[in-house]
Amino acid sequence: MFFDAPVLERGEVSKTRLKQFDLELLQPEEGYRFSVDSLLLAEFVRLKKGARQVVELGGGCGVVSLILARRYPGASFQILEIQSELFELCRRNVALNRLSDRAECVQGDIGQVRSIWPAAAFHHVVTNPPFRRPETGRLCLYSQEALARHEILVNLEQVLDAASYLLGSGGRFTIIFPAERCAELIHSMSSFRLEPKRIRMVHPRIDRQARMVMVEAVKDGGSQVRIEPPLFINQEDGAA
Repeated sequence: MFFDAPVLERGEVSKTRLKQFDLELLQPEEGYRFSVDSLLLAEFVRLKKGARQVVELGGGCGVVSLILARRYPGASFQILEIQSELFELCRRNVALNRLSDRAECVQGDIGQVRSIWPAAAFHHVVTNPPFRRPETGRLCLYSQEALARHEILVNLEQVLDAASYLLGSGGRFTIIFPAERCAELIHSMSSFRLEPKRIRMVHPRIDRQARMVMVEAVKDGGSQVRIEPPLFINQEDGAA
C-alpha cells in the first residue's frame, strides 16, 4: 500500500498518513482526493543538482510538493491551486508538516501565471493536471472533483504554455498524463520548447495496456530521449 487508510477528522476532511515520507495530509472527505497518480509522479520527479526553486501547477492538497520537500531538503516549493477549498487544505498541510519555511501555497489560475510570477522564475515545474476532456465520460458527482479531473478551467496547451513561461532555458518539466493522449502530449510539448528526455509508461498490471505516461522534459533541450522500463502497479496475480 502507498498510504494508510484515512483517519476521519471533524467536519468534512480526513487525515491520511504517508509513513514512508513522514507526512500527514488533510483532504476532503467527499470530492477530490489524491490518488496513486500523484504518488507515482512524486516518485518519478528527479530534481537536478542546483534546482532550488520548484513550482507545482494544480497542486490540490499539496501531496506531490510535500513529498518532494521531504526528498529534497535544499529546494523550495510554490504550490498553485485555484479551488478555494483545496488551497486552504494545502496551506493547512504545509503547516501540519512543519514545512512553511520551504513550501508556500498560492491561490491562482494556471492560465494567469504571468500575473503571479516573472518569466523563468523556476528551475523545475511539476504537474498532475486535469486530463479528461469535458465532453468525454461522465462528469464527477462533485464539482470540486470535476474541476480537478476534467479540462474545464484549464487545458493541456495552457499548462504547457505556463510551464514554458516559468522555466528558463535548461529548466525541467515533469508531468503525468493519460497514455492514450501520449502522442498529443509529446507533439504539444515541442510546440512550447519542452523536449522530452525521460518517458515511462504506467500499467495497472503486466497484462494490461498502459494507463498513464510520465514525461520529464527540458526547455530548449535536444532530441535524445530515454524510454524507461514500464511500471506495473500490481503484480500479475493482481496483488499490490
